[in-house]
Amino acid sequence: MSFRNVSLTEKMERAIAGIQDIIGYTFSDPALVWEAICAAGSFTSGGNRTFADGNKRLAVLGDTVLQLALAEDWYGGRDTREVFTRIRQEVGSNVSLNLVGRTSNISALVNLSPGQRAIAPNTMAATVEAILGAVYLDSQGMTAVKAVMRTLGMTPSSA
Repeated sequence: MSFRNVSLTEKMERAIAGIQDIIGYTFSDPALVWEAICAAGSFTSGGNRTFADGNKRLAVLGDTVLQLALAEDWYGGRDTREVFTRIRQEVGSNVSLNLVGRTSNISALVNLSPGQRAIAPNTMAATVEAILGAVYLDSQGMTAVKAVMRTLGMTPSSA
């Protein structure tokens, strides 16, 4: 999908709709998903908000939400803490998150800064985390986050 010949508003609407289709979740506050897909240095305002560091704040929240989702599922079972550590590394590593973003085609919808031509792996990983953070804030809970994680295949291989 190329956005070169469309207005910013149209670009935002297309990107938001595309992300919602990919993750299977519809936002009540679309500015959250726009913030989630804005890389640092890109156009960073939406609705009546301005995002100081692109998606970095949402990525911090999303990383924590991802860890919580994995911990909640682990806690209900009988696996050891070592297994939980492996699960966190398997699902939550930048390598895994980058792969999720690229295989799900989220990468095609990231709003890059004007000088960027490609999405660095750590930027892609942060964007996936930011999307999880946005879902958490929008849904006000973990149920939707876990559903999005399942949709994106973000489950341990032993699950």
